[in-house]
Amino acid sequence: MAFRDEIKDISGINMVAAMKIKNKKPTYQELEKQIEGFIKRDEEKFKQLIKNSFDMTVLLDSNGNQHYVSESCERILGYKPEELINISVIEKMIHPEDQERTIAGLSDIIENSKNGGTQYRHRHKNGSWVYLEAFGTNQINNPLIKSVVLNVRDITDRKIAESKVRLSDANVTKDRFFSIIGHDLRSPFSSIIGFSELLVEQINEKDYDGIENYATIIHDSSKRAMNLLTNLLDWSRAQTGKIEFNLECFEIVTAINEVVALYKGSAEQKSIYISKKLPHDIPVVADKAMVKTILRNLISNAIKFTNPGGEIVIRAEQKEKELIVSVTDNGVGIKKEHIDKLFKIDYNYSTLGTNKEKGTGLGLLLCKEFIEMHGGKIWAESNETKGCSFNFSLPFRL
Repeated sequence: MAFRDEIKDISGINMVAAMKIKNKKPTYQELEKQIEGFIKRDEEKFKQLIKNSFDMTVLLDSNGNQHYVSESCERILGYKPEELINISVIEKMIHPEDQERTIAGLSDIIENSKNGGTQYRHRHKNGSWVYLEAFGTNQINNPLIKSVVLNVRDITDRKIAESKVRLSDANVTKDRFFSIIGHDLRSPFSSIIGFSELLVEQINEKDYDGIENYATIIHDSSKRAMNLLTNLLDWSRAQTGKIEFNLECFEIVTAINEVVALYKGSAEQKSIYISKKLPHDIPVVADKAMVKTILRNLISNAIKFTNPGGEIVIRAEQKEKELIVSVTDNGVGIKKEHIDKLFKIDYNYSTLGTNKEKGTGLGLLLCKEFIEMHGGKIWAESNETKGCSFNFSLPFRL
């Protein structure tokens, strides 16, 4: 090989340096010395980058034992690098609740030979816990590295911020929950108690005028209280993750017809016609109880906000990857600026129905929870003068 070709083959030497070497025509010993200088300079740069990095660089063997930890660990964890080498870090340093997840993440990187990562809590030298996020690649079969290479970042501040957001959301949910219990649930029971007392008095006095009207009010208030209690219980269970999610195959058109039958009387009282534009057969795999709860809330809302003599149309459309169900009324509609508030817990958006029916907005929040558990979406479209359409999607499952 010619000397010029040897120069080209020397890694770590840039073109300008190579030209200088060539022009000076150094001896082999001088060239070797210059190459060593370049290597030492690059090694020093690399060491400084690793030392001053915000993240840690960690090298693990296939058993998860660390045989290299960069100097950043002292700033992040309080330990000097040598204190974390050749010890069982997962068992002794990682939070017990996170050990299984950490082992699974490391195994995934090693066994599947792909990039991966996980989050876990690592003990600080002062006894506290530090949230870390590690991303790594399998280089065990690389003869120069022979390790799993991890880049480990301190995400404690991010986790604290996320916790504050979750706490804030939880407080909003709690406030909304107690508001509904304290006000909206009290209202129907007040009607039930008040009108039942009037009913008893008039029956005792053998005055039967108006008692049918009182009985109707008591009946309607009882149904409203029951619906609200059912939604409250379902919603609270969904918030705490205690609600069961049972997938089964059923025919959606049959489920829609069953729910419509439940509200036939309520619709007839307002002379509302419910029409259905449904295919003959659409099997879906979903939680049937949840889907029927979604339909009950959307149909009852449509009846509530449709004027007497109006119409409600229920449609189901089979797409390539999902089913779209819509409940459309020609009632009072919703202003565009309020559409986005319908499915948010921190907005208490509720209006009276066309016959002064009261609502809480909780039903739509419950619909959103249930639909998202299925991996679907819910959205509303409205024209202030032509009514509103509530739509939801259910992905098809194999």
